[in-house]
Amino acid sequence: MRLAKWVRDGIRHPWTAIYLKVIAVLLFLGALVHLGSIIGIAGTSWTTRPIHIRVADTVMLTVNLVVGWGLWRTRFWAVVGWVLALLLLHFIPFIFFTDFFATNPQERTTLYVMLAVDASLLGVFFLLLLGKRGSTVSSGQSPPRSVDENQ
Repeated sequence: MRLAKWVRDGIRHPWTAIYLKVIAVLLFLGALVHLGSIIGIAGTSWTTRPIHIRVADTVMLTVNLVVGWGLWRTRFWAVVGWVLALLLLHFIPFIFFTDFFATNPQERTTLYVMLAVDASLLGVFFLLLLGKRGSTVSSGQSPPRSVDENQ
C-alpha cells in the first residue's frame, strides 16, 4: 500500500501531471496508428493481415484510448493501467515471442527500439516520482500552517 500512496501523491505534483499528459498524447497518437491500420489507410488491407495483428490492433486501440484519457486526467488507475499495458502488451510478448512479431532483422531492430523508448518513458516517470519523495505532500507531512491558523 505504501507504493500506491507514493504513486498517488507523486502524480499530484505539477511536473508529473504534465509528463502524464505528454504520455497521454503519445498514447492518443498510437491509437490513431491502430485506427489507421484497422480502416486500411496504414499499409495493407486489415482483412488480409494475420489474426494476431488484427487482435493486437483492436486491443491496443482500446487500451491506448482508455489509458490515455485516464493519464490526461492524472488518474491513479491509468498509471497502473499504463504500467501493466507496457509489461503485458509490450515487454513480455516482444521479448519472449520476438520471432512471432518480427520475421527479419529490421523488424527486430524496430521492436527493440520501441522497447527501449517504452523503458525510457517509464524510467523518466519513476525518476519524477523519486524527485518528489522529499516534498511535504509525498512524505505525508502536513504543510506549514499560516500565522492565522495558529491563533
